[in-house]
Amino acid sequence: MNDRTYNILVPDDDLDLVTRNTLEAVGRDPRLNITIAGPGEEANGGVEAPPIRSKLDVKAIRFYRGLIKRLGINATFSPSTSGLATMIAATFGRSAVKHIGYRGTQAKVHRSDPANHLALLNRRVSHVICETPDIISYLAPLVGADKVSGMPKPFLLSWVDGALAHPKSVDGQPADAFKLIYIGMAKGRPHKGLRQLIDAMTMLQGQPVTLTVIGSAEEADIAAAPPSVTFLGPRRDAVDFIPTHDLLMLTSTRDASPRVVREAQACGVPCVVTDIPGARDLIIPGTTGLLVKPDSPEAIAEAVKRLLGDPAEKAAMAAATRPFIEREFSFDRYVDYYTDLFIKTCSE
Repeated sequence: MNDRTYNILVPDDDLDLVTRNTLEAVGRDPRLNITIAGPGEEANGGVEAPPIRSKLDVKAIRFYRGLIKRLGINATFSPSTSGLATMIAATFGRSAVKHIGYRGTQAKVHRSDPANHLALLNRRVSHVICETPDIISYLAPLVGADKVSGMPKPFLLSWVDGALAHPKSVDGQPADAFKLIYIGMAKGRPHKGLRQLIDAMTMLQGQPVTLTVIGSAEEADIAAAPPSVTFLGPRRDAVDFIPTHDLLMLTSTRDASPRVVREAQACGVPCVVTDIPGARDLIIPGTTGLLVKPDSPEAIAEAVKRLLGDPAEKAAMAAATRPFIEREFSFDRYVDYYTDLFIKTCSE
């Protein structure tokens, strides 16, 4: 049995809550010593480090080169491509240090782009953790099938306890309305599908349906929206509004594995999700929500009318959501995956 302790360095390039919680749990394994470095990390028990501003940030490369040597790092895990490129550059001449990357977007990786060879396509990358099965399928021919794996991010029901204990309502919406909510940064990102949802709301005029939009939006989309749509802008407390709504709408034409769909189901709210890779894997169609054709306001409107007209079906979906999240998005299983991957990579 290998009882060696391996030192893993994680450059903090705006770590999300799930990844941070996962790394904290992984670090409890006596075989792994996890160090997170980045701006403000000293206050979290990590190492204070300069920000990584690009794939070739000389200041960051120099700092991390010294840190890697001082801590005796065996492997790095970089949630961003800038961090991955920095770690590779910082270990130039130190082939013993392994590098693990992460891919959470379906954006294309081109062999003809030199920037991709600084990170994901660099031959020094030992493994790439992928957010969804379709990302694994896409990257496998580019980096090698043995170098990609992954599973959807987990979700603990306790992460929405605050929202359920102190839900927030939208002023001005009728109490008896069938309330939809959309959460996303749509400005400059037409693939988020907000315009299609607004067009669907126009088709639903005359029905007792309202829509709350939280996040950025194009001025043209705001101008095109009917009076039944309320724009709240970006808010840190977005999740607190989910429990007071009937459906979460995810109308993207391209997305990966949106956390907001997990949040909604953990709050007991069914979801209407476009039938696209990644997002469609986050619900059970017909049980915890509905899938609709991408880029189709008509399909979105029909899905809303279906559940508006069938309160029993909507209630059954709402009852199925939390058990689904608890069963399928196990935090412990995700921690085990990272633990096993880190140890396997370091020991190879």
